[in-house]
Amino acid sequence: MADESKGSKCPVSPENFFRDISEVQDPSLRRATYASLETGQLTPLLKEELKCRIQSRRLSEGKEELLVDFTSPSKFQPRPDEIEKLNKRREQNRRAARKFRQKKRKDGDNLMKESEKLESDNTSLQEEIAKLYEERKKLEEIWSDHTRKCQLITTGQSTSSTDVT
Repeated sequence: MADESKGSKCPVSPENFFRDISEVQDPSLRRATYASLETGQLTPLLKEELKCRIQSRRLSEGKEELLVDFTSPSKFQPRPDEIEKLNKRREQNRRAARKFRQKKRKDGDNLMKESEKLESDNTSLQEEIAKLYEERKKLEEIWSDHTRKCQLITTGQSTSSTDVT
């Protein structure tokens, strides 16, 4: 049971932890420990441990100590002519985008006008069709009346001509 409590306990007490860190002689190990505490991850400590193991193996094999300096890459600073070229490209892109939006808006307006014109034409053609149907109906009535009257006239003429003879 005493072994179980030992296994669950942290080997370094929290009070002594920061004192123990400050006693670490290797500055890179100290930095890695602080970085590990700040991020809450063991990655900086693991990297530093791996680096130390590689160095000790190299030294035991009689090789020189490997000097590794991981500097963050400097931010690329474009030359003035590159900046000018980039600005020209951006301005050209802005003009092209503006022109595209204007053309799109104009095309949309033209489509709306065309649609309104076609709807207007359709309405007027529908009215024309209705008028033509009415005119046809009237003409059919006139024709019907005419053919009835003509039959009476032709029948009346033929009876009168037969009566005369």
